[in-house]
Amino acid sequence: MGAADAEDAMALTFRRFGYLGAFLLVLAAAFFAVFGTPALDGVTGVQLIVFVVAGVFELLGGVSNPIRERVGALSLVGIGHVCLGLSMCLGALTGSGILFQALFVVSGLVLVAFGVDYLRGGTYFETPEA
Repeated sequence: MGAADAEDAMALTFRRFGYLGAFLLVLAAAFFAVFGTPALDGVTGVQLIVFVVAGVFELLGGVSNPIRERVGALSLVGIGHVCLGLSMCLGALTGSGILFQALFVVSGLVLVAFGVDYLRGGTYFETPEA
């Protein structure tokens, strides 16, 4: 595998995070369109804001742009994962049922762990660059 092939594979790998970010932003827009601004009160509003921030960072990490070149795709994706995990933990506060809440908290904490590892350079989990 040549250097050009490795760069193409890495760009394709990070592109999936761009798709994830775009999907998160579309979901947030759909939520806003269906429920409107009254739904932005309290924990749900904070959750949606953190969710949108996650989508923005995932998108920035997945597509070529000056911020990605300066900061690094892995750092941007790491911040996106941390925000998405926090959003899931906030979602547990609004849910009913202990199983639902436990599932969302555990899932969110796993995403936060991935994000923190990506921010540290991918020490424990496999990074998209590998």
